[in-house]
Amino acid sequence: MGMEISRRRWLGGFCSLPLLVSPMRSMLTADDTNRPGLPDKTRFTIPGVYLDAAYTHPISAATRNSYLEYLDHKAGHGSRIGPVNNPRGRAVQMFASLINADPKEIAVVPSTMEGENLVAAALGLNESMGAVTDALHYDASIVLYGELAKKGMPLKVVAPRGGGIALEDIDAAISKRTRLIAVSLVSATTGFHYDLKALCDLAHSKGAFVYADIIQAAGAVPVDVKASGVDFCCCGTYKWLMGDFGTAFLYVRPDRLGELKRTQVGWRQVRQQETHVFPFDSAGSALGEWRLGSDTAATFEVSTPAWGPLACVADSLSYIQALGVDAIMRHRAPLIRHLREELPKRGFEPLTPSDAVSPILVLSYKGAAARFGKPLKDAQVQISTYENRIRISPSVYNDLEDTEKLISALSS
Repeated sequence: MGMEISRRRWLGGFCSLPLLVSPMRSMLTADDTNRPGLPDKTRFTIPGVYLDAAYTHPISAATRNSYLEYLDHKAGHGSRIGPVNNPRGRAVQMFASLINADPKEIAVVPSTMEGENLVAAALGLNESMGAVTDALHYDASIVLYGELAKKGMPLKVVAPRGGGIALEDIDAAISKRTRLIAVSLVSATTGFHYDLKALCDLAHSKGAFVYADIIQAAGAVPVDVKASGVDFCCCGTYKWLMGDFGTAFLYVRPDRLGELKRTQVGWRQVRQQETHVFPFDSAGSALGEWRLGSDTAATFEVSTPAWGPLACVADSLSYIQALGVDAIMRHRAPLIRHLREELPKRGFEPLTPSDAVSPILVLSYKGAAARFGKPLKDAQVQISTYENRIRISPSVYNDLEDTEKLISALSS
């Protein structure tokens, strides 16, 4: 069978895995009268108090069931999971809708960090084309650009002021050799939330592109790639998309594809292939002939994606879509506000800017990990603790009672 025929079948079959569609999907795409209520403590069975979704978000019972359905289907009909039947199309379509993108502008990659590496490589950052980032970007991302800087790439790292990054400091860091400005839309370190459109307007006025890590944003705050004009962004599925590890969505603004070079090649990019070595083949070189695609997926997808996590996130995205990101934000706001009001009374100093609408609240406290590790464990309350700060990230299953239990544990 020629590659051209099978490729057409693959593209036509991306959404056609009926056994991977859980009952939750049909319920959650109904009208607003069927929206799940918040806090949602029925679909999430979490022991104790979990206020650590920025670390990793629990999956719901329904999403867990969709994963099990996928595994059962794989176990019983393994040959039917693959290029023809898989959940990629549905997952990509729903994520694209979440960020106001076209599905053709999305590639599936293994992780957010992988996506950022791919963008940096595809741009060809080098001694003449550098980057600007900030100290609140993901820590491994800072190392990525630091390693490139060791090889001669121009690099400026902007320091925070008051828990955030000032656009004028970004502006001052941009030079004629700046090719890319790389940031976290919502900082995992302080919860600072960029005005992405303002950042993109600034970058584009200086001839630079913007990459945004949106793993702490998508599903928790509105993200609109069209309105912001962002050039590239990537998001793993195990945080606010409520999915699993092992898969991420990479968005590339379509008019930027011509600026990128292909850095890896694999079967996901091949759109047509012909051999000349088998019986009945036409004559030609043993190398054969092929044609590669040119859209985002064909530029960045290389090999078989993680079908299981894609099945998982397809259902969790249904859930998020049914709730609506605005409703998630409205539910979360009083929880964070209550903590921001009460914890400073107990010696904590907020690092998260007061005007941030992110899902993260970070506060400093000298010796936090040593002081509160045991009280939190004894109270069965989970947050992220660091040597001199704490990070709290409530989600759809939390309520004010949960925040009171946290306050109590931090007061002991």
